[in-house]
Amino acid sequence: MISATLYVSAPKMAFAQDVRSAETFEIDVTNKNDGYIRARSKTETSKKLKLRTRYAKPNGTNIEYTYDLNGGGAWETYSLQSGNGEYTILILENVDGSRYRTPITIKIDVQYSRENAPFLVPTQHVNFTPDSNTVKKARELSKNAGTDLGKVESIYKYIVETIKYDKDKADKISSGKIIGYMPTVDDTLDTSKGICFDFSSFFAAMLRSQNIPTKLIMGYVATSPQSYHAWNEVYIENIGWIRIRSQVYFDGKDWGRMDSTFASSNTTGKRTQFISEDKNYMKDKEY
Repeated sequence: MISATLYVSAPKMAFAQDVRSAETFEIDVTNKNDGYIRARSKTETSKKLKLRTRYAKPNGTNIEYTYDLNGGGAWETYSLQSGNGEYTILILENVDGSRYRTPITIKIDVQYSRENAPFLVPTQHVNFTPDSNTVKKARELSKNAGTDLGKVESIYKYIVETIKYDKDKADKISSGKIIGYMPTVDDTLDTSKGICFDFSSFFAAMLRSQNIPTKLIMGYVATSPQSYHAWNEVYIENIGWIRIRSQVYFDGKDWGRMDSTFASSNTTGKRTQFISEDKNYMKDKEY
């Protein structure tokens, strides 16, 4: 469970002050302006649960994200990453087959308390606390870095040189032996291996804990065959094009791509060019 009062990079949080309830479900919107909400089922259930966020864009279209919600009664944390404005939050409870009912629906107005707020805090996809060993490692790697760019370089280099791709886990997920997989960043640290989802969650947790805005991106890459993949986007204000270990990654005047999974296996140098070309990446979701 993540407690809002324990967040590393967010401003100091108060205990829950704005909790919306219906039936056996609760949605805590106390920290909506810091870019996240929490939700839980107040009772244990074996029914499949989902949480959906729907953001109303100014042009009248919606951006939707649908997440799993555990049935054990523990709070889980979800991002409000689509921008300032109105969000509709729904909890969905499975009835049978593919049919769901909606026991609670709320609308909230979100105005970020700081720029890039959702990409500076822990969420379901980037899950860490001040006591996480991953945070301690990020602090250790960053202690001699004089700038945010230095922190990015130190943490990136550590991941690329230390974490290896876990083909066995990838095969189990592809075959359906593992369903609904979600990274545990301290497991990635302890085992020094993971799939692309682990790499990107681990990298984001480390950088967010150092107050560096970082997105976890999921989408498609132009491998052969095309595959679903996870990578990161990092933001450093007022920095131009940056080269880290001879690879162009991002322009600090905007969000820029970093793919530590591919870079970690860049033994021939061929992936340097692949990572640098926008045409090879198609974003689907950002967390």
